[in-house]
Amino acid sequence: MRPAILFAALSVVAVALAVFMLERERDGLSVVRTEIASVPVTIWRPDTTAPLPRVLVVHGYAGSRQMMRAIAITLARSGLEAVTLDLPGHGRNPEPMTGDVTRLDGATAVLTQRVVAVARALADGPDDRLALLGHSMATDIVVRAAESLDPASVVAISMYSEAVTPERPARLLILSGAREGRLRGIALEAARLVEPDAAEDETVSSQGISRRAAVVPVVGHVGVLYAPEGLREVRDWIVAPWDVPGNGRPPATALWLLFLLAGIVALTWPLARAFGPVRPPAPAPSARTAAVALILPIPAAVSAAVLAPDLFGLMAFGPLAAFLAAWGVVQIAVLWRAGHRLSGGRLGAAFLLAAWAILFVLALDRYGASFVLTGPRLAVAAALLPGALLFVYGDALLTSAARFSLRLTARAVPLAALLGAMVIDPPIGVAFTVLPVTVLFWVVFGTAAGWMAGRAGSGGVVPVLGGLLAFAFAASTPIIAI
Repeated sequence: MRPAILFAALSVVAVALAVFMLERERDGLSVVRTEIASVPVTIWRPDTTAPLPRVLVVHGYAGSRQMMRAIAITLARSGLEAVTLDLPGHGRNPEPMTGDVTRLDGATAVLTQRVVAVARALADGPDDRLALLGHSMATDIVVRAAESLDPASVVAISMYSEAVTPERPARLLILSGAREGRLRGIALEAARLVEPDAAEDETVSSQGISRRAAVVPVVGHVGVLYAPEGLREVRDWIVAPWDVPGNGRPPATALWLLFLLAGIVALTWPLARAFGPVRPPAPAPSARTAAVALILPIPAAVSAAVLAPDLFGLMAFGPLAAFLAAWGVVQIAVLWRAGHRLSGGRLGAAFLLAAWAILFVLALDRYGASFVLTGPRLAVAAALLPGALLFVYGDALLTSAARFSLRLTARAVPLAALLGAMVIDPPIGVAFTVLPVTVLFWVVFGTAAGWMAGRAGSGGVVPVLGGLLAFAFAASTPIIAI
């Protein structure tokens, strides 16, 4: 058997096994997607109609319902009803986030009101028992919401909140990843409001107030949502006041999600071989040309981002579109002047890359994080598309025949420049999530496109890659109204 065929078969098996295991996590559970108080929610519960205590599970900044999947499954397996939601500006919520993001009486207050509205709508039923759980940005939201709702328990994962007092919330678990040094300190400070000698992984109580600052080994800000140790901490803390089974086994969501996405990416290597042998690369730019192509776009792109107006009444997308376009135009001009052009491409490779990308997007959106275009995200993607096409075209001219060191530098320099624009003009910084998204974009989509372009030519692949960049930014960045 040819190595490529064997590799393709193994990739398909990996993908199929991962999908089977991820779907199996839902066995015995009812999963319903609906709206409550005009907020998109997913309700996870045992497959029963009996009234159950509810846990409102709130994601963090740039998060979504899908990111809280492992927590929801653990709680539902423990005899609870877990309700995950998409906050305004996130996931499939078509409503943008509103209010000043720098003020507690701005966006934080608005989001807290929405969480309270959902919680009160949930409480209007045969079982009004409630717990609140929030991650990152949402820790401040659930702590403040608890003042109005008086939940049985509050769980704050990766917490930063100035609203915690010695008296409220009355029963609070603060969960941090081992790699979150600063947030671990904040968690311990909150526990020591109740007991000055409190230590990590110790429950302290005084006059009816209970606190626990727990640490999940190894993981960081995102991994803490999936680690079995953390899921057990969450489960045990929430079920303690209630007469429920409380023995739900944490799912291995992160393991199988990584298995699934890695298998899908791996598929592109044998698929690319269908377009024949590797093509001879075009001549790489000289060191001088490459340096000019990396340095000259910086002032133009940063200036464009700082001076550009916002689009559609939404923060940051106008500057982001201007940055991409300016960078691409200057870089292309430098490289064209030096005589560099992309090789022709085969249309079949473009269609194959697009079809593969759809598969990846659907998998990530179902099991990992919201990654589709809905509501205003469609217009945002269209506005980003011209700049994204220019940006990716310029990158391809520079890197298609380059060594790994130049490729790495060519991706790092524009990210550093964009970060600089965010420092100069802080409102652009609300889109800071595009920085890690860009890294993941090159690792995943860039790798797949590179394998395709090596055998089918860059001409057909690069436009698809540009479209994917615009899609990725629009699908993942929070939508915030000016």
